[in-house]
Amino acid sequence: MAKLVVFYSRADENYFSGGCRYVTVGNTEKAAKMISEATGAELFKIEQKIPYAADYNTCIEQAKKDLQAKARPHLVSMPDSLDLYDEIYLGFPNMEQGFECVLCA
Repeated sequence: MAKLVVFYSRADENYFSGGCRYVTVGNTEKAAKMISEATGAELFKIEQKIPYAADYNTCIEQAKKDLQAKARPHLVSMPDSLDLYDEIYLGFPNMEQGFECVLCA
C-alpha cells in the first residue's frame, strides 16, 4: 500500500506561547516526518516559488492579503501523480489568520 505525506510547514520566525522565536524546522514538518516514519509513507514538502517573509507579522499580513484576494501562491513543484497512492496525509499550519487556507485550499 503506497502512502504519501504532503505538508506545508513554516520555519523562520513563529509564534509560541505568547512570543515569537526563530525555528529552522516548523512543527508541521516535524509531525510529517513522524507520520512518515510510523507509516512508511513518502514525504512531499509544499514549497512556494516566492516564500512569505521570514518575519512572522509580515508573513501573516502577506497571507491575509492572498486570502482576501483568493490568490494561490505558485509552488516549486507538485507530485507527479496522486493516483499512485492508496493513502495521502495532508499537514499544514493551523493558524487563526487563515494561513493554511492560502496554501492548501
